[in-house]
Amino acid sequence: MTRTIRALVLSAALCVLAGCSSSGDYTVPDALCGVPVGSEPLAPLLPGGEKLEQSTKTLSAESSTCSVSVDKKQAVYVTDDVTDADTDPVAVQRDALARMGNPWKAAVGDDARIADQGGVAVGVCTYQDGRRKFVTLVDLTSEHPVPKGTTDRRKALESFLRAYLPKAMEAKGCRK
Repeated sequence: MTRTIRALVLSAALCVLAGCSSSGDYTVPDALCGVPVGSEPLAPLLPGGEKLEQSTKTLSAESSTCSVSVDKKQAVYVTDDVTDADTDPVAVQRDALARMGNPWKAAVGDDARIADQGGVAVGVCTYQDGRRKFVTLVDLTSEHPVPKGTTDRRKALESFLRAYLPKAMEAKGCRK
């Protein structure tokens, strides 16, 4: 076996042991902008390419954004917000969901909608000793989102939100 082949086999084995997956020439991270979601739920939403970059912005203690780009093209955009218990986040995101295409109710968290190119999930929680709602909005911003088929993309979005929501709530200090 040549030295190059051995190195490729070793790096693939290490990646499997570390729990990461590959999409093109980059490795899908186990954490999305600091939220340990695992690579498996995130990988189907990412296009092939050579380089993945993540960018996090903290807007306030209750609000942050995460942008994931592949080869300098934005692929996934996620916002996390802690809102008042009386707010209806799905109603607030109605226009965004309509823009994403055909939102349907989904069994994620306490309320959720999955659209053709994104979704929103809500979890009721305790935050700073008060009842609040935690909201995650995911938008597949790419001109050609993946997976290519709408049904597969909706399943991948729902799977991602199901894995991501509780971890993001925990990371923000929003307890069930």
